[in-house]
Amino acid sequence: MARFICDTCGQEVQVIDGVVSWTREEKELRNFKLTHKESLGTGCQPDNNRYRELYTLTLASGFMEFVQYLLERWADGLVLRDPETLRSVMRQLNLHMHEKLLMLVEE
Repeated sequence: MARFICDTCGQEVQVIDGVVSWTREEKELRNFKLTHKESLGTGCQPDNNRYRELYTLTLASGFMEFVQYLLERWADGLVLRDPETLRSVMRQLNLHMHEKLLMLVEE
C-alpha cells in the first residue's frame, strides 16, 4: 500500500497516527496538511482549525464525505486560497484509494 508522508517532517505517517487539517476562516479554505497527530508530541500538526482523522479518510465513505464537504463549501462561496496544499493531500489520498481498489479487484 501507498505510504503517507508527513507534510511537516517528511517522515512516514501510519494511518492511525495521521490527521488531515486545514484552516477555514471567513470565506476561504487554506493550508491543507497531512501530518502526524498533535497528540504524538511530534510538533508536526499546524495550528489549523479544521481536521479529519486520516484513518477515516482512507475508508471509501470517509473519502467521499471529505470530497462532499469540499464541494459544499465551494457551493457556499468559499474560496480555496492555496490549491497546491489541497492538491498535495489529495494526491496521497488518491494513491491510497487507487491501490485499495486494485487490491479488491484482484481478489
